[in-house]
Amino acid sequence: MRLLARRAYTAMEMDKALERAGVPEGERAEAVARLRELGYMDDLEVARARARTLLGRGAAPRLAERRLGEQGAEAAQASAAVGEAAEGATEAELLDRALRKMLRGRPPAGDKERRRAFRALVAKGHRPAQVARALGMRWDGDDE
Repeated sequence: MRLLARRAYTAMEMDKALERAGVPEGERAEAVARLRELGYMDDLEVARARARTLLGRGAAPRLAERRLGEQGAEAAQASAAVGEAAEGATEAELLDRALRKMLRGRPPAGDKERRRAFRALVAKGHRPAQVARALGMRWDGDDE
């Protein structure tokens, strides 16, 4: 309960936290099952909240889905949560939002800022060709 007082956990994260605390495997499984039964843990709700945060910070949907999966959300839950958080926006629209937020609504001040924005957005999982197009840059590389 002390763990849940700090933040929401997926079942996988809770199991790992209890393992680090030295709780035996059988007791961990019982604890996680009981927490779910009581409604204190819901992987889908955790995924929804984290998807909103990730997309709000400019992450691409594919990166958000991968991160949610790494944190214990099932693939279907991660996909649904990201789709819900995107509110029907396309990948290009989400990229545009992230770029506007990063540059505070103004165009890039020069090539140096354009390159910095490019690197930052690609690191957030956006496709390089789309980022280059949005920034008015030439891109001949691979999108993966």
